[in-house]
Amino acid sequence: MTMFLFLMGVKVDPLLVFRTGKKTWAIGLCSCLLPLFFSLCVAYILRQYLSPELEIYKYLYIMAAFSTTGSFQATASALQDFKLLSSEVGRLAISSSMINGALSALWQGILRTLYPNAVQKYTDLSFSFDCLSLILLLLVILCICRPIMLWMIRMTPKGEPVKESYIVSIYVMVLGSSLLGEIIGDHYMVGPLILGLAVPEGPPLGSALVERLDTLISGLLLPLFFFSTSAMFKIDLVHLYDFTVVQFLAIANFFAKLAGAVLPSLYCNMPLIDALALGLILNSQGITQLLNLQSLHYFHIIDDRSYAQMLIALIWLTAASNPIVKFLYDPSKSYLSLTSWRTIEHSRPDIELPIITCIHCEENTTSMINFLEISNSRVESPIYCHVLHLLKLKGRTAPLLIDHELKCSSNLWRTNHSLNIINAFKSYDQHSRSVNVKVYTCISHYETMHNEICMQAAEKRACILIAPFHRHFGKTGVIELANPIRALNRNLLRTAPCSVGILVERGSFVSNNPLTTTSFYNVAVVFIEGPDDREALAYAMRIADHPNVSVTVIRITEPRKKRRTSIIRDPDAEIVHKFMSNCLQMKRHDFKQQIVKNSFEMVAVIRELEGYFDLILVGRRHESESSMFYGMHEWIEYPELGSVADMLVSSDSTFDGSVLVVQQQNKERPKVGSQDYYNIENSVTNGELPNVLDVHPDTKV
Repeated sequence: MTMFLFLMGVKVDPLLVFRTGKKTWAIGLCSCLLPLFFSLCVAYILRQYLSPELEIYKYLYIMAAFSTTGSFQATASALQDFKLLSSEVGRLAISSSMINGALSALWQGILRTLYPNAVQKYTDLSFSFDCLSLILLLLVILCICRPIMLWMIRMTPKGEPVKESYIVSIYVMVLGSSLLGEIIGDHYMVGPLILGLAVPEGPPLGSALVERLDTLISGLLLPLFFFSTSAMFKIDLVHLYDFTVVQFLAIANFFAKLAGAVLPSLYCNMPLIDALALGLILNSQGITQLLNLQSLHYFHIIDDRSYAQMLIALIWLTAASNPIVKFLYDPSKSYLSLTSWRTIEHSRPDIELPIITCIHCEENTTSMINFLEISNSRVESPIYCHVLHLLKLKGRTAPLLIDHELKCSSNLWRTNHSLNIINAFKSYDQHSRSVNVKVYTCISHYETMHNEICMQAAEKRACILIAPFHRHFGKTGVIELANPIRALNRNLLRTAPCSVGILVERGSFVSNNPLTTTSFYNVAVVFIEGPDDREALAYAMRIADHPNVSVTVIRITEPRKKRRTSIIRDPDAEIVHKFMSNCLQMKRHDFKQQIVKNSFEMVAVIRELEGYFDLILVGRRHESESSMFYGMHEWIEYPELGSVADMLVSSDSTFDGSVLVVQQQNKERPKVGSQDYYNIENSVTNGELPNVLDVHPDTKV
């Protein structure tokens, strides 16, 4: 267990406690002290009705106190299982559990030292000497072990893995700290946990240790630990009377911990549902509570019967409370409530246009900068671009958002690629007159990264969010990015509080700079019908004002659509008429209309666009019942792009330009608890194609 405790310490950011606000401190303190006081009062009342001759009588205070403990590791594990690490409640739970867990560990250590049975093993040691020995252990780790680890980081070249000799040396430190803790009179768990907290967070060292230890511990050591724990459990010692008393005490502690989190949350004007979800998350029991329970048994503070009864309470309360959080709290409502209708079509052309752009790797940088350039930022209508460099979370538990304009931003997470991306966008910001660029680094798990991106889009009131496609088509071939990126794009399409654009990058778009090109930068819009096509055309109308850009709108309609009466309001016709009135007076722009009868004719029209345009804007969703799309869902390769874009991007296409797939902001989203919601959620998480999209490729996600 020494390696597991060390790994738990590595994943914790101790400085997170000092970066919290008053609300977090209030919740953390109340969720620790209020349950402790209440449970001791309940234990006192129960002792008045119990006979002193019962074994449970003398252990009641200890069981009441230790069943109210909090744990950062258990909370973080529960949030990761619920996929709530990047949510508003998740961040509050992480920081609150740091305070709760620190206080719980403090009074647990004092209680273990002062309790008569605990010091029975160390009768020659005084309390003051125990405190001095713990301080000595801290000094050894902070003044010797941590400087050695910082030296290892300095000796590791940027972008290179940590040497094996360094990893082995840290393993020796872990075993040495555990042995030193036993020698000075502390528990063997204390040293590895403190050493893990002293490891510098993030890459290269923290992430390397997590990668090396995570599989070994979760795949081999933890199952053995659970097996040994179950071997200590003796069901024949459980008696009905004692069992009833312990379970009643556990239930009382559960509601006390729930009230300790809910009451200060309501006082801080948090919604009731969010407060209940926060209380249930902080109530989560995990392996830390199991280790505490084993330490009580190890020090003979409780007997075998009390250990078995407390273990039963720990299991069934966790199994009963955790599923409620999944149905109670929807992380998307925290950012969907911050904005109402943020689209390009409905935004005024004479105000600032906020945009969120996502960067996964250095190859995305040039194409995103060129895309910002053709977006035609003007003094009267500037673009405010927030660039999010997305990185996978390694070597820590809590997600992190770094603002690179702040001097206090962390340097530990800046790799060579990060610095190149940051410098490229800052250079573009300095040379551009009306494009304001702000660069962030978003470090999170891919399963929950969309919540962080959507929260930033809502807070910045972005009208559109641009994300790169999971495949990059360059001159040297196709670069396949990690599979979670494709799942991330589907999550963004499902939950984004603004319009979403997926940019499929091609070599021509990367190499052909709109600022330096001698000929026109040819942009086309495939307009069929629906809000997504209107959003794409609205963005193209903004692009059309760029002096080096030529925009061609190809409207594809069915014969019956052409005879629509003018009495019924047609928003598609209105925006097309607006383009023709405002843009066709400039000679470089053009409008074409194609009437097709079936899907074969539409495919032929789309294939004719190959070789003529540098960028094509298309809407993602269309009416799948239309004869123009009949049978297309049977051979679609990328359902997240829609039928039209899939024809341009699929492996059998010869189109060499870039494609921007646009989806207008969704007014309606699947409700939490519905079957479709969970089908999409589970399939996206597993990196597979959602069943809903497989059947209906143009259905709203």
